[in-house]
Amino acid sequence: MINRLVNIKIITAVTLLSSCFFMASCENNVNDVKALSSKLGGIDVGKDVAIYISDNGRMSAKMMAPIMKKYLLDSGKMIEFPNTIKVDFYKDSTKVESKLTANYAHYIQEENKVFLKGNVVVYNTKGDTLWCKEMYWDQNTSKFHTDKEVVVKQHSPISKIYGMGFEANQDLTDITIIKPQSNSFAIISDSSGLN
Repeated sequence: MINRLVNIKIITAVTLLSSCFFMASCENNVNDVKALSSKLGGIDVGKDVAIYISDNGRMSAKMMAPIMKKYLLDSGKMIEFPNTIKVDFYKDSTKVESKLTANYAHYIQEENKVFLKGNVVVYNTKGDTLWCKEMYWDQNTSKFHTDKEVVVKQHSPISKIYGMGFEANQDLTDITIIKPQSNSFAIISDSSGLN
């Protein structure tokens, strides 16, 4: 009985002493904890991606890119397309109405907007074309806009308009140039039938 009592005391003493060492070794440096939270999260990388966008059950656009990066640190809110992007816009789920290309794109989830830059070109099936260095594509309103330089070529009337800033719908049927430049031109046919 005395032997058993001594064993219990020894086990209790060893347990208490081990607990003290364990508690002393669990000290965290505040700077180390802050450094852990500032490290970058992982990145999901997709290659040769195609993303289909639908509106009320019908396909409205198809985005294609050779590389897509989804940054996991901010719960996937940051998505970028660093090596070009192409978008086909559909009139109905089968007929392409207009197309877009750019060297770079960045999706802004909170605003449901895509920032595009580098040789941004939009053209429709009628032959209207828009060129700019950078612009936003607002997916809520299905419109493009920028306050940067823009060039627009239209087929009817035949015109080429240079300007600063624009707003246009995705199929380029409604384009507003904010500040047209003086080197713009339009060819309007004579309605009298005389040349």
